[in-house]
Amino acid sequence: MLFFAVMILGSCNKGVQPQDYVRYVENPKNGLKVNQEVNGVDYSLQFEPVEYCVMLEKRSFSIPLEVFKEEYNRFKGLEHYTFRINRTSMDSLVNGLGDTSKYKKSVKEYFDFRIQKDIKMVMGQDTVPCSICQPDANTGISQYYTFSLGFSTKDDSKSQADRIFVYENKILHTNKVTLCVKGKDITSIPVLKMM
Repeated sequence: MLFFAVMILGSCNKGVQPQDYVRYVENPKNGLKVNQEVNGVDYSLQFEPVEYCVMLEKRSFSIPLEVFKEEYNRFKGLEHYTFRINRTSMDSLVNGLGDTSKYKKSVKEYFDFRIQKDIKMVMGQDTVPCSICQPDANTGISQYYTFSLGFSTKDDSKSQADRIFVYENKILHTNKVTLCVKGKDITSIPVLKMM
């Protein structure tokens, strides 16, 4: 339904340009990117609307409408997020645990294969398990452990509900991380103007 609103409003010359849309989504002041520090480790969560995902996937602000529609349909049905853990602060925590090589190997395996089980999203009265958890290919050389996440959505009725992201690292037994993206911030995302 949102896609058709984008198409109609875009054709009526209303909405924001793709570059402004991306800036809006990525600006922490708009509430779609939230951060928390737990036990000296920095965590961040970025909500990614489907339109934003399409532009990231195509690496373009100028996407033909048919291509946009095809990609939009591929991404819909999930709420998309990027979850980041500051590598430096996490590695400092690991280094303080003793047998560093053992823990580093365990952490790598955990982030590659098991982290998904420790992630969930609370939307209103529903707790939704993480459907997709894809580690970023550059995680080994980046200053962050980065994960692309997807949570199944059944309909738009929860759009007003806050999204409370919950992560509890079972390998290092760090405290629970909760990051909240407000429903009002999600519903305040401007309409994307299509060319």
